[in-house]
Amino acid sequence: MKNNGKKDSILFGKRDEPIITTLLEVDTYKFLMMYFIWTYVPSMLVAFAFTNRTVSVKLGQHVSLSRLKEELSAVRTLKITERIITYLRTKNLFSEEFFSAIRKIQLSEPEIAKKADGQFEITVRGIWYQVTLWETIILAIVNQLYAESMIGYDADFQKQVINEGEKRLREKAMILRETPIKFLQFGLRRRLSGYWEKHVTEMAYELMPQNIVAVSNVALAQDLGVSWGGTNAHELYSGFYALRLKESPEKARYAQYEVLEKWQKLFPYNFRVMLPDTFGSQQFFEGLPQAIAQNFRGARQDSGDPVVFGKMLIEMYARIGIDPKTKDLLFSDGLDVPEMLRLQAYFSGLIKVLFGWGTNFSNDTGYLEAISIVMKLVRAAGNPAVKLSDNLAKAIGEKESILRAKDIFGYKNVFTQKCVY
Repeated sequence: MKNNGKKDSILFGKRDEPIITTLLEVDTYKFLMMYFIWTYVPSMLVAFAFTNRTVSVKLGQHVSLSRLKEELSAVRTLKITERIITYLRTKNLFSEEFFSAIRKIQLSEPEIAKKADGQFEITVRGIWYQVTLWETIILAIVNQLYAESMIGYDADFQKQVINEGEKRLREKAMILRETPIKFLQFGLRRRLSGYWEKHVTEMAYELMPQNIVAVSNVALAQDLGVSWGGTNAHELYSGFYALRLKESPEKARYAQYEVLEKWQKLFPYNFRVMLPDTFGSQQFFEGLPQAIAQNFRGARQDSGDPVVFGKMLIEMYARIGIDPKTKDLLFSDGLDVPEMLRLQAYFSGLIKVLFGWGTNFSNDTGYLEAISIVMKLVRAAGNPAVKLSDNLAKAIGEKESILRAKDIFGYKNVFTQKCVY
């Protein structure tokens, strides 16, 4: 790395070491979805775009454009190595043909510019199963660069940040270890830094080993010798919607279920978790085929009112004769300890509850307010890709495309809530 202002530090690593040093440092669901996409639509072209939902923070004023480009260029030198494949092979999920394909991946070059509003415009284009890797990589890089710019490299101040962050995690652990709460560590995408994510994860396994059940960061899971965990993301549902929109509105509407039918053919029961909110959870549950409900272990809530979602899920299971107590409800939207306690208490005894705990776990030191950034699919198979969500503040897509999707799915939701994380 060039000498661009970064200094050696405990919190942000060595001056000459890139933020991302292996393509294994992505969320678990990236490899699961890569396999899915490669299996079913191996040549499909897509585009992802970056959005900073915390519009009050002008990232272009804090993060060096040249440093950002340098970090992304360093990622493009990385390959899926034999060491990575050896590790993935231990999961017994992927075919050797898939490994042969991903060995050849050369990540496309992101398009980067500063916009007039002070934000960054970052777009990546290419073959879907390849460029999907960029999502969590770009988010982790932008977050760390922002943290470096705001916190700086003063050793004494960094120690203060670390001490406060450790104190906060200990306080959370003291509460959680007295509860039945189980969580997956989902903190990669909005972590303070790579060092910090590893440090607090090690602390969690020491302080509350009965609560933390898996880590989504694949490289970190390997490094610590712990379980990895993940589900699937809105990009699959949005991508197949865009693909089927070429055929008919009816096929576009059914695409959300087509994804799940295809997913269950590839992955065992433990990896089958539905994500209902892409086009609105209410319509999803109303039209959900009974076979899919039976064959999936549960659903993930990622937007809207979590209690409303949980009630809809339980009512759906009861309606089709499935005992909700045999299924999982995974919450993953803007969680902190009080919210997890509230939801655990509310749904205890009704359904099995899990949490995907992210930003509040990996970026809570009291010295920097976390920003809400995303890297979402915006185009697929030549069509605009859309995500509606159960929270209109999380909607993604061109205005006309969103209106069309609302019409196709009968979307009537008006719930809007600030994206905290």
